[in-house]
Amino acid sequence: MLNSYPALDPLMVFLSAMGEGTLWILIGSYLYLSGSKRKAVYFGLVILSVWITATVLKSWLTVPRPEDVRFVVEASGYSMPSIHSGMAFAAAMFLHSMAGRYSFLLWTGALIMAISRVFAGVHYPSDVMAGAVLGIIMGYLWIRIETLTTVYVQKRENMD
Repeated sequence: MLNSYPALDPLMVFLSAMGEGTLWILIGSYLYLSGSKRKAVYFGLVILSVWITATVLKSWLTVPRPEDVRFVVEASGYSMPSIHSGMAFAAAMFLHSMAGRYSFLLWTGALIMAISRVFAGVHYPSDVMAGAVLGIIMGYLWIRIETLTTVYVQKRENMD
């Protein structure tokens, strides 16, 4: 069983707590303060859209959380898709091009966060896989939206 290693509990609790919002706020703040205000706004929209979409899907799919495992963190509600995994993979997808040669850290972090949710006993592997797919799709959609709006704004500015 994946979550039968209590020595890893503190790390898994930390990863779960970061995925609740702290990490996304830190990343958004960094983008904003580093001069990428537009990117920070879009990043916030990425995270928010994954949260909303996953929440709606959870209430529609009504997949119960695991019951016969050791719980490392508490979670309520339905299980599929994993919002933590969705936001982690959406962030990795959206920020991939900005991270350059360090983009592997984004993807590794997303994978570790997804695994931590199974380790914590609050998701099945299928839940985190569904969250990852949702996150990648949403991240890509927001990349496209950002690109299209940037092109539109540039054309409008050139017309003035």
